[in-house]
Amino acid sequence: MIETKIILIPIIGAIIGLITNWIAVKMLFHPRKKIFGIQGVIPKRKKVIAERIGEASPIILPQSFDKIKNIRYVGDLIHSKLTDYFKKGVENKIDSLNDNQIEAVLMQTARKELNFIVWAGGVIGFLIGCIQVLILLI
Repeated sequence: MIETKIILIPIIGAIIGLITNWIAVKMLFHPRKKIFGIQGVIPKRKKVIAERIGEASPIILPQSFDKIKNIRYVGDLIHSKLTDYFKKGVENKIDSLNDNQIEAVLMQTARKELNFIVWAGGVIGFLIGCIQVLILLI
C-alpha cells in the first residue's frame, strides 16, 4: 500500500504539471471574449501585439532593401517612408486577422514549442513528486 502511494506521488505530480501547462497554453488564446473578467492573453492584447510585430518587421526585409539608402539626396527619405509603410502594413494585417486565424498562425509556427511547454510541465511535476517521495522517506 505504501509502495503504491510512493509510486503515485510522482505520477500525480506529472499529471498535474501536464494539465496546468496545457491550460496555460490554451489560455493564451481562450476565452476569446471576457468571461468573469478573464480573457485570453492574445485576444486581449491583439492590438499591442500587432503594433510590436509591425515595429519589429523591418528585421525580415532583405538586405538589398537597404540599397535604397544609397540613392543620392532622397535615399534615406524613401527608405524611411517605405519602412514605415511596411511596418504599418504588417500591423494592419495582423490586426485584421480574427482570433481563429491568429491562433492558427501561431499554432502552425510554434506548435512544437507550445507542446514542449506542456510536456516540460509534466516532467517538472514528476521531478517535484520524486523530491516529495524522498522527503517522505527521510
